Amino acid sequence: MFEIIFTTIIPLALLLGVTFFIAVTLHELGHAIPALLMTDHDVTIYIGSIGDPYKSFSLSRGRLTIFIKYNPLLWFKGCCFTYDYDLTLNARILLTAGGPIASILGTLGSWYLLSATEQIGFFRIISGSVFVVSLLITLSTTLPIARVRYTPAGQAVYNDSIQILRLIRMKYR
Repeated sequence: MFEIIFTTIIPLALLLGVTFFIAVTLHELGHAIPALLMTDHDVTIYIGSIGDPYKSFSLSRGRLTIFIKYNPLLWFKGCCFTYDYDLTLNARILLTAGGPIASILGTLGSWYLLSATEQIGFFRIISGSVFVVSLLITLSTTLPIARVRYTPAGQAVYNDSIQILRLIRMKYR
C-alpha cells in the first residue's frame, strides 16, 4: 500500500502542482506584462491565493512582485493586481484579456508539443499535463462564470470574461 502511495500518488500530485503552477503563472503574466507596459504602477501577482501574501515567499523585480504560496495544493488559483484606473476602457479590456490570451497560447503550445514532436516518457507526460491544465484554465477564464471570490480585504473578484463583459457594458453606456 505504501509503495503505491510513494511511487504513484505522490509523484502525480507533484506533477499536478507543478503544471498548475506553470499554467497559472503563464496566465497571470498575461495580465502583468501588459500592465507593466501600459502603466507606471506596481503590479503584484499572487500564485495560490486571491491577494493573500501571508505564508508565501515573494520575488520582486522592478515594479513586479510575485507572491507564491508555500502550499503547492493551492497553486490552482491566482490573481494579478494593478492600479489601472487611469487607463482607457479599451486598455483595461486588453489588460484583462491578456490572461486568457496567454492561457490560450499555452494550451496551443503544449498541444503542438504533444502532436507535432516525437516525445517519449517524462517529457510527454509533462506536455500532456500542461495541455490539460492550460485547457482547464482557458475554459474557466473565457467562459462567463459568475462565481464571486473575495480578496482578504473583502473585494469581490470575478473571472476574466465577466470582467471583460462589465468593461464592454461600461464602454457602451
